[in-house]
Amino acid sequence: MSTIFFFVCLTILIGVIAAISSPFWRKDPTTPELISREAEEDQEKADLSVEREVLLQSLQELDVELAQGRLEEEDYARLKATDEQRLLGVMDRLEALAATNRPSLSSEQAGQPGSAWGSAVAVSLVVVILSVGTYGFLQWRTINRLVDIQTERTGQMPDPREMVARLEARLKENPDDVQGQMMAGRSYMVLERMDDAKKAYAKVLELDPRNHEAHYNMGVIMIEQRKFDDPKIFEAALKHFDRVLVDRPNEPGVNWYKGLALWYLKRYRETEEFWATAYKNLDPGSQDADFVKQALAKLRDGETPF
Repeated sequence: MSTIFFFVCLTILIGVIAAISSPFWRKDPTTPELISREAEEDQEKADLSVEREVLLQSLQELDVELAQGRLEEEDYARLKATDEQRLLGVMDRLEALAATNRPSLSSEQAGQPGSAWGSAVAVSLVVVILSVGTYGFLQWRTINRLVDIQTERTGQMPDPREMVARLEARLKENPDDVQGQMMAGRSYMVLERMDDAKKAYAKVLELDPRNHEAHYNMGVIMIEQRKFDDPKIFEAALKHFDRVLVDRPNEPGVNWYKGLALWYLKRYRETEEFWATAYKNLDPGSQDADFVKQALAKLRDGETPF
């Protein structure tokens, strides 16, 4: 009997000690470790946001350099694919960080019976989820680094089919992502999936009616993918090119394609005007400049320019 009584007392004593000491071992949600983690995540978000803007600016500068003839097509495609691959990764990570933000328990909820057990279970689940997410992020970052290293060493750009698969999954959840639709349109053009590219650029123009690149590519697709020489196709393409030329009147590529549309419409004098503008804004020693120069010469001689 004394032995049983001893164990009963010991059990009660342990329970009392545990209850009294619980405020000391129970983790406060405002502990320095969690505050530090939140600060690190806030800093990472800020860094990723800056990197996203830098990549967007880099993509715009690449387009300008190509249009001005200061960058070869091969280098342009490689650099653009690398920037887009990294931009997609940055945007994925920003979404992942945003998804981890959850409202904290209120003080009333924390004081309700059973809230301690609920908090413990919730914390355990969060730890598991964060562990899996961290592992996945580290794997993703490692793969991206390997892709970047391979690109630098071999000069080969990442497989656009992989990028398209990721983009399509992303756009199913967020079809109003302008940058995602832009990258999808570029990738579809590389893969010669012109119908899909046209849909992507149409969505971009729905969301951003003044997007120069989308207008330009829509006009190009209309001309290059036409089934027959319907004047309505060339008129529609001209409207897209005109939207770009309002803000960028000296873009060589846009001037060339506008002149091409005008040539199909038999407006030869205007064709010469826009091709001359394109030629003046190209590097004189480039292949594009030689091509436009020859086309101009044939046009002036009354021959088919290409």
